[in-house]
Amino acid sequence: MNPREGRHLSFPFRIGPSGRTEQVMSQEEHVRDELVQLLLTSPGERLFLPQFGGGARRLVFEGVNEATQSVTRSMLTNAISRWLGHRLALQALTVDVHEETIDIEIKYRLPGSEESRVVSFQRGLSDDNR
Repeated sequence: MNPREGRHLSFPFRIGPSGRTEQVMSQEEHVRDELVQLLLTSPGERLFLPQFGGGARRLVFEGVNEATQSVTRSMLTNAISRWLGHRLALQALTVDVHEETIDIEIKYRLPGSEESRVVSFQRGLSDDNR
């Protein structure tokens, strides 16, 4: 079976209307889900994989300055390279931290593809996913 085809567990993990686990049908969706999962997982959050995570959620509570943004960009780039380097080629990563929100945009491509994909998300103090 071609690894780009088939079913992959969705993220976040959930039960669908059929009573079975929800699944995504493409490698592209699966990689996007893995990327979001990596960035929003805090290092130390997974008991059996304590180094896993990008730690983006905690950034909302850090002091906002250029150094924070630079360190954050480096931390996220390293996490993506370490945990998803075999799944995607990172092309660009931007981090904008504001008073109560953090905006992250990641541009990447899948191996064997020349098409770039972009994942953007924003997290804030009002989000329940701290």
